[in-house]
Amino acid sequence: MNLDAVPWPVRPLDALEGGKIDLLLAPDPHMLPWDAERDELYREGWICAVWSRSGMGERPAPKPLTLSGYAKAEHLMVSPRAHFRTALDDGLSRLDIYRRSRVRVPYFGAALACLPGTELLLTLPASMRALVERDPKLRLLQAPLGLPPLEVWMAWHPRLNDDARHVWLRERMRAVHPAKCLPCSAAERQNGAPFPR
Repeated sequence: MNLDAVPWPVRPLDALEGGKIDLLLAPDPHMLPWDAERDELYREGWICAVWSRSGMGERPAPKPLTLSGYAKAEHLMVSPRAHFRTALDDGLSRLDIYRRSRVRVPYFGAALACLPGTELLLTLPASMRALVERDPKLRLLQAPLGLPPLEVWMAWHPRLNDDARHVWLRERMRAVHPAKCLPCSAAERQNGAPFPR
């Protein structure tokens, strides 16, 4: 069996119906075709990172950013689709908060590499905390309270509901993030623990 990750299709429903793709992965259920089967794989909180010499925050234990301070910052944003708002930005807009993006890249790994030497703020999944903590050029900041969680959803065509290979694939996808069901308090979630389902 081979697994190929491909860019988001222009017509996702056609790609599912035509068998060109087996699963769609999306950070927002509203991006998925309405008549596809779907399941939330996991959700987690956010952390923020800055260049270690940035003027943002303080060492060694910076206070959490406020939502107003977060909105005033210039952001390094991650969006797999250029010039499209992310699910995080959609959630923030419901709070009347809008991020100003100076740089936009498609992957979190690329964003981490771009951060040193700037005064930009990067928001990334809490599960990437160890990458930030291991890099001496980066500094971790607590994300502001109230950010909507990161969600990852999968969708597939209903004709594959009972297909043994596809059932196996969906089970493997659900097992990728084993901490997703661990209960945690609001304070733990703010500090990067996964959100319970």
